[in-house]
Amino acid sequence: MIEKSVQRRRQRRQVVLGLGVLAGLIQQAYAQDATAPAPVVSTDTAVVKVTGYRASLLSSAKDKKEAVGFQDTISAEDIGKFPDKNIAESLSRVPGVQIARDVTGEGMNIQIRGLGSSFTKILLNNAQIAVASSGPIDGANTNREIDLDLLPTDLFTKLTVSKSPTADLIEGGAAGVVNLRSARPFDNPGTHVSYSGTAQKQQIADGVGGRGSIVASKTWGDTFGILAGLAVNRQKARTRGYETVGLTNPNLTAAQSASPTRNDTGGGNWTIPSTVPAGAGAGLAAGTPIDQAFLLAHNPGLTIDQIDNALVPRLGRFMDYYGTRDKTAAILSAEWRPLENLHFYVDTLYSKKDDDMTRVAYTWAVRNNASIPLNMQVDQSNCATGCTVTSGTYANSTYFIEFGPRRDKTSLKGLNPGMEWKISPTLKLDAQANYTKSTFSHEAPTIMPITAAGSGLVTTFNNNGGGVPSITFNRDVTDPANFVWAGGRVNIQNELRETSTKGFHTDLTWGGPKLNLKAGIAYDDIDRRIRGQDNSAAWQAAVCGNNPSVFLQGPNGAPACDGASTPGASAAALYPGYGTGYTAGQTAPLTYQGSLIPLNQLAGYLTKGPYGNLVIDWSRFRKDSNYDAYNSSAPDSTSSSTGASSGYVREKSTGFYLEVNGQTAVAGFPVRYNAGVRYVSTKQEVGSLNSYSDPRNAALTLNGSKYPNLTQWVYQDDRYNDTLPSATAAINLRDDVVARVALSKSMTRANPNSLRPGINFSSTSADVGTIGSPNLKPYQSDNIDLGVDWYTGREGYVSLTVFQKKVKGFTVVDNITLPFSALAAYGITYNNLIPTQQVAINARGGPDAATVVMSQERNASGTLTVRGLEIGWVQPLDKLLPIRGFGFSETATLINQSASGEGTNGFVALNVPKKSNNFGFYYENHGWMARISHQYQQGSQSAGANQSGVTLAALYGRSYKQADFSSSVDLEQVLGRDNWPTITFDIVNLNKAKREGYFQFPNAAFTSYDPGRTFQLGIRGKF
Repeated sequence: MIEKSVQRRRQRRQVVLGLGVLAGLIQQAYAQDATAPAPVVSTDTAVVKVTGYRASLLSSAKDKKEAVGFQDTISAEDIGKFPDKNIAESLSRVPGVQIARDVTGEGMNIQIRGLGSSFTKILLNNAQIAVASSGPIDGANTNREIDLDLLPTDLFTKLTVSKSPTADLIEGGAAGVVNLRSARPFDNPGTHVSYSGTAQKQQIADGVGGRGSIVASKTWGDTFGILAGLAVNRQKARTRGYETVGLTNPNLTAAQSASPTRNDTGGGNWTIPSTVPAGAGAGLAAGTPIDQAFLLAHNPGLTIDQIDNALVPRLGRFMDYYGTRDKTAAILSAEWRPLENLHFYVDTLYSKKDDDMTRVAYTWAVRNNASIPLNMQVDQSNCATGCTVTSGTYANSTYFIEFGPRRDKTSLKGLNPGMEWKISPTLKLDAQANYTKSTFSHEAPTIMPITAAGSGLVTTFNNNGGGVPSITFNRDVTDPANFVWAGGRVNIQNELRETSTKGFHTDLTWGGPKLNLKAGIAYDDIDRRIRGQDNSAAWQAAVCGNNPSVFLQGPNGAPACDGASTPGASAAALYPGYGTGYTAGQTAPLTYQGSLIPLNQLAGYLTKGPYGNLVIDWSRFRKDSNYDAYNSSAPDSTSSSTGASSGYVREKSTGFYLEVNGQTAVAGFPVRYNAGVRYVSTKQEVGSLNSYSDPRNAALTLNGSKYPNLTQWVYQDDRYNDTLPSATAAINLRDDVVARVALSKSMTRANPNSLRPGINFSSTSADVGTIGSPNLKPYQSDNIDLGVDWYTGREGYVSLTVFQKKVKGFTVVDNITLPFSALAAYGITYNNLIPTQQVAINARGGPDAATVVMSQERNASGTLTVRGLEIGWVQPLDKLLPIRGFGFSETATLINQSASGEGTNGFVALNVPKKSNNFGFYYENHGWMARISHQYQQGSQSAGANQSGVTLAALYGRSYKQADFSSSVDLEQVLGRDNWPTITFDIVNLNKAKREGYFQFPNAAFTSYDPGRTFQLGIRGKF
C-alpha cells in the first residue's frame, strides 16, 4: 500500500510538471509586453479561418472575458450550426457541470458544482420553464429537473451557465442558473435558410433512424424579422442491461439460526422454508426440516452468521429495452423595432417526444419466494455488517418473464413575449412575460408469466467479481410450456403529469456603463401535478383470475391469477354481497366466463422477439385481454410504476431586486462590479392523493366486494420569505488576465416529492416507503467564488476557480422500522393497498406480523459544505505545431463535501463525483474538422442508506468514461463552391461505455446498462 501511495504521488508530480512545462511553452510562445494592449482574438484569419467548432470556442472565450461574474457560454457559429448534438453534452464542456444519462447513454439532466439536478435552475429565454417528464427510465424525477433531450440544439444559438448569482437572476438555483437562448431573426440579419439531415444507427439495434432540421429567417431592414425552425428525430434505440431491484439476505427463523444477532442487518425479503417442499429439486427430499444444521451442512465452510447476512439479488434480471423514440420541436420568433430605441420580440416553442418502447426482463426471483441455498460462498469471513454471495446453488427457485410495452409521451408549449425600451440615453425599461405548459403520460402494462411452484427449478449463481453475474438454470427457461399463471400477474399502471408556468419580469435601469442602478420585480406561478393510475386487480381478475367482468379478489385479498376457465359458475356463489352497499338494488351477473387468457392458452402467447428472446405477442394479448377497456377506465392511485407519488405542488413567488453595476479602478487596475439584493416571498400549496377504505365494504365477503379503495386529494399551505444578497467583482490584472471574486446567498426549494403529505410505498412489495414532509423549508447556500483567467489568444484561455458552498436546510432521512399495522395512524390499512402489495404483505406473515421500513425527510440543523476546484483550459496549438488548426480543451472539477453539526452522518449530496473531467482534442482548418472528446466521472453515492431495508446499504454509481468522435468536411471551403453543404460523421460512445452501479459493496452489482455505439452520417448547409 505504501509503495502504491508513493507511486501515485510520483504520478501526480509528473502530471503537474508536464502541465507546467507545457504552460511555460505556451506562455513563451504568446509572450508579450504586459503594458501593451493584446486583443483576446487575433484578427489574422489569413492563416486559419476560424469557423465551426473553433468559432464556437472563440465566442465562448470572448463572452467569458467580458462577463463580470463566473459565467460560461456555448455558442453556435451560425443559426442551425450548434457544435454539439445534445444540449446536455454541450454543457458538460463547462467546468463544474456534470451530466446525468439515461440508460440509452443519452445525456438528459445536468448538475452544477456538486449539487443535484434539482439545484440547477434552467431558464428558456430568461424565463421559467418546467417539463413534466419523469427523467431516465430508471428514475422518477419530480419536475424541478429539466430533461434537456426534449430541446434540440439545432434551434438554439447560445447556452449560458451562471455559477455566481446576481440579484436580477431568478431565484431557485442554489448550484447555478442555465439560460437556453433560442434563435431569433436578428441574430443573423437578412434572408437565410439552414438545413441538416442525419442518418443514425445504433450498433446493437435493428433499423436506422434519422434526424433533420430546417431553420428559415428573414428580416426587413432594421425594423421587422421573423424566424421559424423545425427539428425532427426518429431513433431506433436499444439498451441491454442487468438489474437487481436491490439485494437481500434471508429472513432466518429461530430454528434456522441460534445466533443472538440473527437478522440484525435488516433486509430479510427472502424466507427460506422450514421444510423442503415437494419438487424443490437438487435431490432434496420433501419434508426434510430446514434448520440451522441443514443450512450449515449444505453450505460447507460458512457460519450461520455468514448465511444470515450474505446478500443476493432480490430480482436478478437481464433486461432488454428497445423500440422507437420520436422527437419533434418547432420554434417561431418575431422581432419588431418600430423605433431605434424600441424593440419588441416574441419567442414560441413547441416540442413533443413519443417513446414507443418495449421492456422485457428475464428474472430469477428471490424476493418474496422460498429458495433454498446450497453450496454458497461469500467474500468475507466476518459478515457482521453484511457480505456478498460470490457463488451458490439455489433449489426451489422461481423464474419469470416481465414483459412491458412502454409508451411515454411528453409535450411542451411555450410563449415568451417581451420588450426593450431605451427611454433616454440613461434610462432603459425591460419587460417580459412567459407561459409554458407541459404534459406527460406513461403507459406501462406488465405481463408476468412464471415457472410453476414445485417444478424442480434450480439456479446456479456466479457473482463474477461484482460484474454482470452469471445466472443459469437446470431447466429450459426459454420453453413456453414451462410457464404458468399461478404466482404470476398482470399490471396496468400509468402515470400522468402536468406542469405549467406563468409570470412576468420587468426591470428599470438608470445610468451608463460607469455606474448604473437596476431595480426590478418578478412574479412566477408554477404548478406541478402527478397522478398515478392502477387497474391491475380488475385486469388480472379478467386475464387469469376466472372473472373478466368484475373486481375479483382471491383469498386474503390477493388477486386470483390461476388461469383456470370454468364457465357457467353461479353468480350467487361469487357475489353474495352484490345488491348491498354501492350496488343496492342492482342485479348481479348471472354467470361468469372464466379467464380471458386461460392457462391452457398461455404458451401460445409466448413467442420469439426481435432479438431472439422470449416475449409476449402483445398485439394478440392486448386484443384478447381487453386491455384498452381496462386501461381507459383505470382509477387514480397513490403511486405509479415509475416510483413517483401522486402529488401536487403550486408555488407562487413574488420577487423584488435592486442592484448596482459599474466600473472603477483600484490601485490602477480596472474593476467591473455588480452588487445587489433579491427579496422573494413564496406561497406554497402541496397536496397528495391519499387512499382509504370504505367502512361499508367491511360487511361484504371478499369475492362480493366490487369496490376499490377510495381516494381523495389532501392539501396543505405554507409561506416563507428569503433575502438573497450577492456581490461580484472582476479585476483586469492585465489585458489578458482577469481575476474574479463573488460572494452570494442562493436558495433552492425542497423536492416536491418530499413535500407531499401522506404515505407512499416505493415498491410493489409494500416493504419500503416514505412519509411526506410538507413543512420542509428551502435549502439555503452561502457561496464564495475566487478565480483567475488567462486569455492566451484566439479561442485559448486557462481558467482556475475555487469555490465553497455552505448549504443549510439540507435534509436527512430518518428510517424507522415498524409493524405495518402502525401505519393505521397515518390512514394506511391493508385494504388501502393495491392487490400486488397485499400479496407481498401476506407473504411476510400478513398485516399483523409484517414489518415495513418508512423514511421521512426533515431539515437538519447541520451544514453541508461543498468545496471545489474547477480548471478550464482551451488551447490552440497553431504556434507550437507545424500543421495549423490543432487544439485541445480540458475541463476538470475536483469536489469535496463534508458535514458539521446535526446530521453529520446523514448528510451527503447524491450523484456528486469527487473528480470529473472532459478532455477534447480537435483539428479544424481549410474546411476539415475532426474532434475526439472524452468524459470522465468518478463513481459516487447515488442513494442513501437502508436500501431494500438493509440498514447500511446505500447505492453507488461506478466511474463512467465515454469517448465520442465528431468530424465534418465543409465542401464550400474544400471545393470552393458557394452554398455547398458540409458532410458530417460522428461516433457516439466510441468506447462502448456502460452505466453501472452497485449495492453497499463494490462487488455487489446493482445495475448495468449497455447501449453500445451509435454511428451518424449527415449533411448540413445553408442558402
